Amino acid sequence: MQRFRHSRMRLAAMAVAVLIPTSAFALSVRVEVRNGAPQLIVDGRPVRARMFFGIPGSAPIAIGPEAKEVRFEFVATESADDGTMHFRCGAKPGEVDVDDLRVVEMEDGREVIPLQDFEAGPGSFSRAWTFWPTGAQNTVGAAAVQAGAGKGGSASLRIALKAPAAGGEWPDFHVFHHSRLKLIKGRRYEATFWVRSSVARDLNVAFYRPGSSFVYLGGPPGPYETEIQLAAGVGVDFVGFPMDLPWPEPGKPADWSAVDSACEQVLRVNPRALLLPRVGLYPPAWWSARHPGEAMRWDDGATRNAVPASARFREDASARLRELVEHVEAKFGDHVAGYHPTGQNTGEWFYEETWGDALNGYAPADLAAWRLWLRARYQTDDALRKAWNDPGASLDAAAVPSPKDRRAAPNGIFRDPRVERPILDWSTFQQEAMADCVLSLAKSVREGSQGRKLSVFFYGYLFEFGAVRLGPAISGHYALRRVLDSPDVDVLCSPISYFDRGLGEGAPAMTAAESVALAGKMWLVEDDTRTYLARGSTFPGAESGVDTLEETNKILLRNVGQQAVRNLATWWMDLGATGWFNDRRLWDEMKRLEAIDGPLLDNPVAYRPEVAAVIDEASLTRIAAGGQVVSRPAVYEARRALGRAGAPYGQYLIDDVIAGKVDARLYVILDAWSLTAEQRAELRWATRGKGVVWCYAPGWYDGEVPSPEAMRELTGFRLEPSLAARAWADPTQAGKALGLSRGFGVEAHVRPTFAATDAKESEILARYPDGSPALALRDGTVDGEFSLFVGPPGLTSEVLRLASRKAGVHLYTEVDCNVYANGPFVVLHASQDGAVKLQLPRGRAGAIDALTGETLPGGAAPVLPMKLGDTRILRSP
Repeated sequence: MQRFRHSRMRLAAMAVAVLIPTSAFALSVRVEVRNGAPQLIVDGRPVRARMFFGIPGSAPIAIGPEAKEVRFEFVATESADDGTMHFRCGAKPGEVDVDDLRVVEMEDGREVIPLQDFEAGPGSFSRAWTFWPTGAQNTVGAAAVQAGAGKGGSASLRIALKAPAAGGEWPDFHVFHHSRLKLIKGRRYEATFWVRSSVARDLNVAFYRPGSSFVYLGGPPGPYETEIQLAAGVGVDFVGFPMDLPWPEPGKPADWSAVDSACEQVLRVNPRALLLPRVGLYPPAWWSARHPGEAMRWDDGATRNAVPASARFREDASARLRELVEHVEAKFGDHVAGYHPTGQNTGEWFYEETWGDALNGYAPADLAAWRLWLRARYQTDDALRKAWNDPGASLDAAAVPSPKDRRAAPNGIFRDPRVERPILDWSTFQQEAMADCVLSLAKSVREGSQGRKLSVFFYGYLFEFGAVRLGPAISGHYALRRVLDSPDVDVLCSPISYFDRGLGEGAPAMTAAESVALAGKMWLVEDDTRTYLARGSTFPGAESGVDTLEETNKILLRNVGQQAVRNLATWWMDLGATGWFNDRRLWDEMKRLEAIDGPLLDNPVAYRPEVAAVIDEASLTRIAAGGQVVSRPAVYEARRALGRAGAPYGQYLIDDVIAGKVDARLYVILDAWSLTAEQRAELRWATRGKGVVWCYAPGWYDGEVPSPEAMRELTGFRLEPSLAARAWADPTQAGKALGLSRGFGVEAHVRPTFAATDAKESEILARYPDGSPALALRDGTVDGEFSLFVGPPGLTSEVLRLASRKAGVHLYTEVDCNVYANGPFVVLHASQDGAVKLQLPRGRAGAIDALTGETLPGGAAPVLPMKLGDTRILRSP
């Protein structure tokens, strides 16, 4: 999940204007729930929730030690008297030499840049060229005339790059022409130059018009428009793209030309397109300089961006966003599907540096908002002193918990509310602050579009942040219920999990996706799969990419197949902006997938699988720094076992289970580690008569205090701390008889770890190294009811198959295989080589291949020969 997604914030490329009819707020695009399934509704008509997200810009030019002559043509997207030409050489040390550069207007031969041969010495660079950044910000680059390094031994413009100091980041170093180039909109230009690099690299060249936002004017033609055309050719008209947010100083007018050109470019390529612009909410430099106390501050002294809890930032950002929405609606309203405001780390509304080592929260704006939050929560000093067990505590003088305390874990995995209540309050404050920032912006979208357009946000990565070293709460994503309760949010989204996304793996959701649907919202999956067209990519997730067209299509079929049966939306994303989806054969698969999307669009089926994976937001905010030793295997990695067990599963918030909204045969309660007496009673009532898997430390905290009795009340077992040297379980003979063949857990001592000390020998399915019961299975007092306690952090597919059989869950396969199913459809994605015997539910006589129409032999139990990564999408009449 450690993504440095600079491409999310890349300047949008602009195109020649097209004549677009304007109509104020005529089009309506919203989410509606039909038969329990959320659907995208365009002017009252349900449509496929399949999209393309592209990033406009120039195609990179591959260069290396062998010199080459470069030539390209472009059509200016806008006019400029102050245009500039940029060279970016990427984050790689070495030297790049440029010579004989010339740019001409092809119609009349006018020289935009006369021949630059750099033979006149240093002045031939400084008179027309410069670089950025300069001064202390520039830690990597320099540019100057270099004698003898150019074409035929002549002089060259040499760009010299070195790596930043250890731990430093590469700035956006680039060389650019002084802003005086004249380009005319719609005219064609030719650029030529000689270039050589000491190492293989991509060279990025582009022309811009500078201003409060840089308007892209042209460059080597990129794949963006072609990909939009390919998507349109198979009926995918939703198009996402980056859009710059004008944020002028008070009293100065907003420049909307970049915004308009971004929309016009898409509509010129596909006049039917439904636009979903991604708008970055990052304060401009003038705002940050004027409001230094509103900038985020880390414990290492770094400052940047804006504090999400800042009332000033929320007010100003929301006003700017609403102004943008109103402008776009007025000019392009008939073509706009919605708006996707982004911010914070990689635009995904989790705190910057979540995956790093620094702690934020030390800006004046943080302190002011924190004290307001405490006053709303406690109201009086006496109440605060009692809660914090601190006779000196004061609402007016409360400090943000120190970095030392936030990094400490004096009680092991969990924070003890009796002595660490200030840190737990801070964690809750940070979740609510981030959620409330999102909701403030969502309200601007709702009001600015007069309630007619989609409001889309990244948020709610509940499973994904279980792997964060400083604790999941560092992210700010654990107020999902607060966001789901808002009427101003339609769609929440994330990339496919960066865990288990490769060929043969499950591609799980980052969130409680089925609770999103129960709230009347839609979950959208950003499919940034590294396709075979991006073999050299170094973006996060690249290691899980594929290297052939065949493998790419297998993964894409798996992804959309899963999304279809779970009623999820998706966009295929060209993350690298280099043509990851620039192949008609990929889009042919999207066309074939209408065979599963179409029937479920016409006859929607609520996704209600028999296995429910249940997550508690509040319990995860109690994890201390270093607690990923538990939360990673118990939550983040648990999805692998859930996906391979042989039955489809859903991901739910625990409060939906407690409220009786989740009717499953088997409940896998992943982290019910801190519940009140009322929650325990309601959870037991909601799961009565069913099978329940209780993971790691169920009920350990009874509100504020550890309670073995609360654990017994919840699970039916007497659970006591284990002194085992490793939180690892090996199966007993009883466990092996039920299908357990391998051990699992954590190969380290974990504090706390629990054992079912009152389990009978026949109930014990696995033991810790010290012999204490690690897995125990006990029948309840009602037919069909049972509790399976799993003490080590984590799960295996064998454990879940065992529990599923006992709970009466229909297993589609008895071997590890990724299975997704709903209504008449079953999607299989092979996790290993070997035949898969498919067992259809009772009443299903046979299956056909939904994509080819082929009838499978074998009736209700066909045997499918499969290799790792094969995907089959089947329909059972």
